[in-house]
Amino acid sequence: MQKKKLYGSVIILGIFLIFLFIGYRLQNTKTTLENKDVSIYKENKTGDTIKEENKSESNDIQSIKNSDGKKEIKAQIYGEIKKPGVYSLKNSDRIKDLIDLAGGFTEKSDPYSINGAKKVIDGDNIEIKSKEDGSKEKSLSNSKNNSSNTAVSSKDENEKLDINSASEADIVNKKIPGIAEGLAKKIIEYRDKNNGRINSKQDLEKAIGPKRSEKLMEYIEIN
Repeated sequence: MQKKKLYGSVIILGIFLIFLFIGYRLQNTKTTLENKDVSIYKENKTGDTIKEENKSESNDIQSIKNSDGKKEIKAQIYGEIKKPGVYSLKNSDRIKDLIDLAGGFTEKSDPYSINGAKKVIDGDNIEIKSKEDGSKEKSLSNSKNNSSNTAVSSKDENEKLDINSASEADIVNKKIPGIAEGLAKKIIEYRDKNNGRINSKQDLEKAIGPKRSEKLMEYIEIN
């Protein structure tokens, strides 16, 4: 009777161990599958991320290319050029590129009137001047400068000299007839002795005499 009980207990224990082993294997299988799913998810995620990054880099490169010279612009060129008109260029092109597209300069052109290295801007209207135009502009510029210098010189000659602020050199440079360096020095010396001022025509007469003072009064003022 006791042997039967012992056999029964062993059988029950064996069945329990079998179920325990089966449960353990099932649990391991589930864990392995879950790990594989996570790994696959991560791989897919990484692949998507790489694709997005590559796409972003591609867009950036394209953007750089566009900004580096592939954008189309338009500019007009006229004057002493063989084929004047409106031309399409890249935004990195120079005026020389536009000149080449337009067939180059004519024989009458002044190539040095334009800076070929300058970058073309969208909407530019560029004139190629002739040698004759350049000569006229240069002549006009010289004429204006001469007129300006003459006007300044004339103004300086007509403007009266303040005898109380003038130096000896100022009096000499005024080129007053009959008043040379020696007389200019006498005027300054008298002014210094007279408390640094010449107050009237009479003071000048004392310094250089009546006749010279009369002539000098046309060119000076006493302030």
